[in-house]
Amino acid sequence: MADEDKLRDYLKRVLGEAQRSRQRVLELEAEKSQPVAIVGMACRLPGGVASPQDLWRLVSEGREGVSGFPEGRGWDVEGLFDADPG
Repeated sequence: MADEDKLRDYLKRVLGEAQRSRQRVLELEAEKSQPVAIVGMACRLPGGVASPQDLWRLVSEGREGVSGFPEGRGWDVEGLFDADPG
């Protein structure tokens, strides 16, 4: 009788763990199917581009987006250029 009680307790514990594991698998699978939303975008773009639409227009029209090096930012502009890059 004692062996049957031990076996019953063991089976209850194993079944409980199996149910918790199954629930966790279902939760993980549900997380995988959640949609992703991009809620914002921020960047600095050259060439007078002020928005993603402006950037798309610049690219689709094949225009140049490179502008001059920014001034008045306190950077060592002379130190950035080396006439002998080697």
